[in-house]
Amino acid sequence: MKKKAISIILVALMLATNLISHATADNSSTTALTSYEDLFKKDEIIDIYIDIAESDLQDIYAYPKNEEYHRADITVNGIKVENAGIRTKGNMTLSSVASSDSDRYSFRIKFNKYVKGQKLLGLDELCLNNCYSDPSYMREYLHYEMVREMGMEVSETAFCNVYINGELYGFYLAIEALDESFVETTYNENGNLYKMEEGASLVYKEDENYTYADLKSGPDKDLTSFKEFVKNLNDVPDGEKGNIESFLDIDSALIYIAANTVLCNYDSYNNSMKHNYYLYENEAGIFSVIPWDMNMSFGGRESNTDIGIDTPLVSGSMEASPLISKLLAVDEYKERYYNYIEKMMVWLEKFESRVTELKSIIKPYVEKDPSAFYTIDEFKRATTLQTATAEDSNNKTEQTITEGKDKRPGGGFGNGKSIINVALEGLENLKAQFEETAEKSTLSNQSGGGFGGGFPGGKMPNFNGKERPEMPGNFNPDKLDPEEVRPENGKRPDGGFGNMNGRPSKNNQNQANATVRVHVDGHILTFETNPVIENGTTLVDFRSILEELGATVEWDEVTRTVTAAKDDIKIVLTIDSDVAYVNGESVTLLAAPAIIEDSTMIPVRFISEQFGMKVTWYGDTKLITVTSK
Repeated sequence: MKKKAISIILVALMLATNLISHATADNSSTTALTSYEDLFKKDEIIDIYIDIAESDLQDIYAYPKNEEYHRADITVNGIKVENAGIRTKGNMTLSSVASSDSDRYSFRIKFNKYVKGQKLLGLDELCLNNCYSDPSYMREYLHYEMVREMGMEVSETAFCNVYINGELYGFYLAIEALDESFVETTYNENGNLYKMEEGASLVYKEDENYTYADLKSGPDKDLTSFKEFVKNLNDVPDGEKGNIESFLDIDSALIYIAANTVLCNYDSYNNSMKHNYYLYENEAGIFSVIPWDMNMSFGGRESNTDIGIDTPLVSGSMEASPLISKLLAVDEYKERYYNYIEKMMVWLEKFESRVTELKSIIKPYVEKDPSAFYTIDEFKRATTLQTATAEDSNNKTEQTITEGKDKRPGGGFGNGKSIINVALEGLENLKAQFEETAEKSTLSNQSGGGFGGGFPGGKMPNFNGKERPEMPGNFNPDKLDPEEVRPENGKRPDGGFGNMNGRPSKNNQNQANATVRVHVDGHILTFETNPVIENGTTLVDFRSILEELGATVEWDEVTRTVTAAKDDIKIVLTIDSDVAYVNGESVTLLAAPAIIEDSTMIPVRFISEQFGMKVTWYGDTKLITVTSK
């Protein structure tokens, strides 16, 4: 297991300096917590309260696919962090929910988004997963549990009740984000952490730009170390070890591959999409594989339980999968891989009893889940061994489980099988392979590689799985004025699913008619008069923006001047004059303040930057963010 001990002295210092406070009464035991690991106790349910301005919550719902951060107070089991950042998250999951009638989004919480250095008991970021396409609620939780028992360094997990503004929102899975705090507490060093996006095959190409490798932390800004790793991996002679152990943690790769195979997790490297994993390079230059995003495990994406363990791909080719092919071509590594599979088979022998145990724990919470994608009967079927004495009985069961699901987020996934059935079917096939009564090598092209019935012909829609960057699209702040409206070709891809239920996307509906929006440190401003763009500059109501920035405001009706003061900065603007004064010195404006619809309008960029804020314009979503530097 990982060594994530944080000394009581350091935690006390963190609590004093990072604006973390204890909520009263709810959980008196929280005073004994010394690190965020203490929140993630096996099979315990935690409570997470999100307190957010209603205007910000509605903005999230109106523009979910933009993945824009908003300001909120987050309380986890009685420990409160103020002014954290929260946004929607996901690729296919997000696009599907955004195109449905549901507002049950997955969220990412960034505790230090608006307060530098702020953490929750040492934790930088927390993910709240909505259990999309998983009527069992357990797929990801149990996958993490198994690989953790195999010795992998993975995220902490816990089931949680999520409350928004005091009301129960849903029963979720909380997952420790893979970021700087994970690196610090797990490895106690500052190595390079890379998220592998769609297409991360690790096949070496001379002209490859490796856009699929997203550096999350560490100094390898130009991906020099990563590119060298890919080249070294591909240069290892087939069937030989070469120098592979000098740059790859073999066991982390073998466990990752074996777990995907054993648990039918094919939304992973074991599929032609080649994504949903991280790589970490330690200070010695050795890369380790870290699993991520296993909500499609146990047949969620493809319930093919008879893939040969020597060719553990549901689609794609071994040649295009060097992380698998290079290792399994070496007899020593293949034997270690077999040993891990056999250990996982022992774990699966107790799988039905483990699911039954976990079901008894979470069932009361599932029953009360107000935003659940599935009914309680569907939950029970997904966590109960399905037996059928006749083929027609089995078909009827499958039809009952999947009927109507295509109209709900994640509805058609997994062929309606219980996770116990998938696990035990896979176990029987693994036994047959080791007994040599079943083939260890299968042709990956025998499978459509689709979502197990979710799409016609088993074909996967083409979508860009890349997470939204801090600046959207192709925007380059060094080459384009951030307040200039960008062309549509810089727009972030939709995500691919569009209209799952035949009605216009909520995102597209709102965005088409959107006026300019302004966020100040994650809080959306409301104006009596909508912002306007003059000469490439956005003008907004002066009192709303200045009060949000914490400035004192004076309006002189006679001289028609606005005076704003904050700290040691004093700004004077005059209606219809393109000359402003900052501490007595004149500055020429791109657009003069104006009175529009009885509102005094001033340039938001100029006034914000004079008070030391950073201003960014997102042309594709008509959003201006004003953030503290």
